[in-house]
Amino acid sequence: MYDVIVLGGGPAGYVAAVRLVEKGFKVALVERKYLGGECTNWGCIPSKALIDLSNNLYSLKALSKAGLSYSIERIDYSRLLKHVERAVIKSREGIKYLLSDVDVFYGVGRVKDVNTVEVLNNSKVVKELTGKNIVVATGTEPNVIPSFKFDGERILSNREFFELKSFPNSIAIIGAGAIGCEISSALAKLGVEVHLIEIMNKILPEVDKDLSDVVHKHLVKQGVKIYTSAQAKYEGVTPDGKEVIVKLSLGSDLIELKVEKVLIAAGRKYNTSGLGLENVGVELDSKGVISVNEFMRTTVPNIYAAGDVTGPPLLAHKAFREGMIVADAIAGVKNPLPRGPIPMVIYTEPEVGLVGLSETQASKAGIAYKVFKFPFIALGRDYASIKSTPEGFVKILIEENTRKMLGAAIVGNAASEVIHLFGMGLTLGLDLTELRKVVTAHPTYSEVFSEVVNEALGEPLHGPRK
Repeated sequence: MYDVIVLGGGPAGYVAAVRLVEKGFKVALVERKYLGGECTNWGCIPSKALIDLSNNLYSLKALSKAGLSYSIERIDYSRLLKHVERAVIKSREGIKYLLSDVDVFYGVGRVKDVNTVEVLNNSKVVKELTGKNIVVATGTEPNVIPSFKFDGERILSNREFFELKSFPNSIAIIGAGAIGCEISSALAKLGVEVHLIEIMNKILPEVDKDLSDVVHKHLVKQGVKIYTSAQAKYEGVTPDGKEVIVKLSLGSDLIELKVEKVLIAAGRKYNTSGLGLENVGVELDSKGVISVNEFMRTTVPNIYAAGDVTGPPLLAHKAFREGMIVADAIAGVKNPLPRGPIPMVIYTEPEVGLVGLSETQASKAGIAYKVFKFPFIALGRDYASIKSTPEGFVKILIEENTRKMLGAAIVGNAASEVIHLFGMGLTLGLDLTELRKVVTAHPTYSEVFSEVVNEALGEPLHGPRK
């Protein structure tokens, strides 16, 4: 009998398994396809490899502004995708090494009873595992939207997209959330004709408008054609079979697009059905999200859940943290690590970094707050860059009564790195006077932290005077 059986080898599952083995537990892990889950195989890792390549190409083009000109004869998409594939394999193999002391079984895990997991291949039970505890970390998968059905050839999810052998000449991306905007930016910089379609009235619907407006402007500059408040409908393929016909409804206007591929980047669904959870009393909501307490324990005392299956935000680092909490809980730790605040990063160019409450969320919660901003145009490190982001800024939300930070947001270069300074302040519950004690080096992007804190204290350093 195992001490713990983990269902899912993604960020939550493998982290829980590794941490449990380190604590002396005997652990089995069941994974249906590839170790690393969505993040390693079709999400974080391949997308960042692709984005890094496209950003470097864009940097070469930007050098012409400083008198340095380069001629790029052609882009070999197949070799480029091989580079992306190597990054995926390296990550996958690294996780395999970390799980050296874990018994890994490939197949679909299904809970038979509170101490038994069946491993299925091709719908047949091939193994039965018994354990004292079960951890459900089965993640999410791409969501199908009306009139578009994944076919793996023309209508793609992110999974099929990152298994392409070459890029199309044209693509329609449906969904302008983080994934849609990131891939749009990368592909446009690599010369692909990109149409980005969003049903809401702006891109990045989860982000405050002042941030998304900056990203929108840069996506257009990079060559992305953006359609907001748009309903997309599949209209078949062209007579020669080479292109997909997509009809867009924008109010009273109709637009017809013809593209080689369509990427659906609109939503995820939870991988919790068919696992036998309801049969043993695990509580799920109507969407399939598993209910857990602060120890990640479900309504069944010896069954835990972590990662995407516990609900938004659907982020790998949130899953890492929850995997750690699960391992600590099973080991008997009485004071669990906090589940948040969880930072979010959008790897467009410019990047977006978010942590804590947005203005929209604070307003809806009825919290009295003030906003303070510092513009990147006043940041030495940014205006010295060949790819400066003068429209960029950092903003913080300060609660009026306590003067403590409620949230922070950045749009601009290096937002993905700098946002963690604000996350640390939020996690520790520091007020403005305590945040001010931090010294940031000059010239760095991290200086926006010190600058906006001083701005909030009414003592701006390099920011505009009012």
